[in-house]
Amino acid sequence: MIRYSIIGSSPHKHYIDIIVKIETRSQSEIEVQLPAWRPGRYELANYAQNIQYWQVFDENEKRLKSHKVSKDKWVIETNGAPEVTVCYNYFANQLTAGDSYFDEKQLYVNPVNCLINMEERINEPCELTLVNLPEHFQVVCAIPFDADRKAIAKDFHTLADSPFMAAAIIQHEKYTVGNSNFHIWMLGNVNPDWNRILSDFEAFTAKQIEMFGEMTVQTYHFLFQLPDFKFYHGVEHLDSTVICLGPAYRLMHPEVYTEFTGISSHELFHSWNVKSIRPIEMMPYDYSKENYTVLNYVSEGVTNYYGDLMLLRSGIYHWDLFAIETAKIIEKHLHNYGRFYQTLAEASMDSWVDGYKPGAPDRKISFYLKGTAVAWALDINIRRDTNNMHSLDSVMNTLYHDFAKKGKGYTEKDYLDIISNFAGKDYTSFFEKYVWGLEAVEIALNDAFEYIGCLLETSPNKFYYEEKMGLRLLEPELLNKSQICNVAPGSPADAARLSPNDEIVAVNGIHIEKNLDEMLRLFRGTPVQLSFIRNKELLLTSIIEGNDSYYPIYHIIKNPGVNESQKQNFSLWAHQEF
Repeated sequence: MIRYSIIGSSPHKHYIDIIVKIETRSQSEIEVQLPAWRPGRYELANYAQNIQYWQVFDENEKRLKSHKVSKDKWVIETNGAPEVTVCYNYFANQLTAGDSYFDEKQLYVNPVNCLINMEERINEPCELTLVNLPEHFQVVCAIPFDADRKAIAKDFHTLADSPFMAAAIIQHEKYTVGNSNFHIWMLGNVNPDWNRILSDFEAFTAKQIEMFGEMTVQTYHFLFQLPDFKFYHGVEHLDSTVICLGPAYRLMHPEVYTEFTGISSHELFHSWNVKSIRPIEMMPYDYSKENYTVLNYVSEGVTNYYGDLMLLRSGIYHWDLFAIETAKIIEKHLHNYGRFYQTLAEASMDSWVDGYKPGAPDRKISFYLKGTAVAWALDINIRRDTNNMHSLDSVMNTLYHDFAKKGKGYTEKDYLDIISNFAGKDYTSFFEKYVWGLEAVEIALNDAFEYIGCLLETSPNKFYYEEKMGLRLLEPELLNKSQICNVAPGSPADAARLSPNDEIVAVNGIHIEKNLDEMLRLFRGTPVQLSFIRNKELLLTSIIEGNDSYYPIYHIIKNPGVNESQKQNFSLWAHQEF
């Protein structure tokens, strides 16, 4: 058993001290490694950059030699010692759902960030002890801690998958659905409406369990980090999730509460999809390197689809809200010109290339967004092909019972075969168009929406510079400058040779201050001279609106001419009347 101790000694410096005791088993050398990434975020991390010091000792506290063989792997010379003690610290100063944070108010740790492991012993039990925390701090984790603040994980996978937070005041409520217990923990300056929260959480949880027939675990924990600033981030685990959402004081306001329920439903669905139903390439996880798979569009896209759908089915989202949230997802994808260059399967693989950064303009798409759209189309197509006897629900249920529960990972071929079997026809051509190819997904969406009596419509963008010039600005309502973030290919802005990061400073020689749209409208229909800054150089260009429109706003509406058959299809899909 590898024994870990996390020591909270310098909260103002945000460093946690870590002691790891490892039996050498007569080996002359042992290798230890810090994870190179964390499940739930498909990009390489560099956690080793947060380590300030590193020392290794034998049982007599004699210093042993160790050296790095890569950025996050060390070789330790045991010198015959039966046990070695590795001492290092970790800079815990990132308050997100997937990182670690330590100050005077709390200790919050994702073990996958900061605990070393041995590949050959990854399936052995681990012990974790928290040291030097204030006695009045409460510890919250899916793995139970005893009175001595000691916890036992059955293996490193479990330990890595079990974030914890410790603080003086953590609000707590719980609910039960079926045979499973659910805990909600909130850390932050928040005044929750527990009656509403518990009612809503119980409702969407019940719908998810209904779909799969059972919960993945007997006890599940929602860990909420609720800061006083705007934030939105969640990370899934098998029997818990950490969700960082803010500002805390606005939790019960409609906009933030919509995000609160949306992300909570999404992360709970992950307990089945990706923590249990897992691509074969991630069965088991390899923390030392990239885990390449083309199936992120299932792990994330399908989860994104069902996260909101479960809120609609349970009545937490009314139709108008659901339609708005779904239209936003579709709109973000269709406004991304990378969709003409990168397929959905390629986007999954290329997550490991440049991660979650914007990257080169018009190079890539999001497997979250297009994956959601494809899940929509798949679900409705299967329903149509089977007269509503089967759906994507059936596919996911089969993946859970025939693969996840049997400890098997699934391949893309497995996914396609299950879909084809339920639909009663080969879905290869669908995949060739929308997963492996560059066919416009709105074609499939329009067809799907028609089946349930809905329409995908557009309206002009409210910003003239977006609609007629084809340029978008980086946070125009927040920044005190008009900095371009996107240019539509073939648009007037493109013809004017404008590019991302250019900062527009004047229109026809008149200095602008958050009024670019107003100034361009003033001179619409005539060539306009723009002054802009690129790489500290002041440049000029001429631009005039064209006949085309760009960046339309998308809406999903119920078709006024709907027939009874479409109404029935809608009801069977949404679990509510049209």
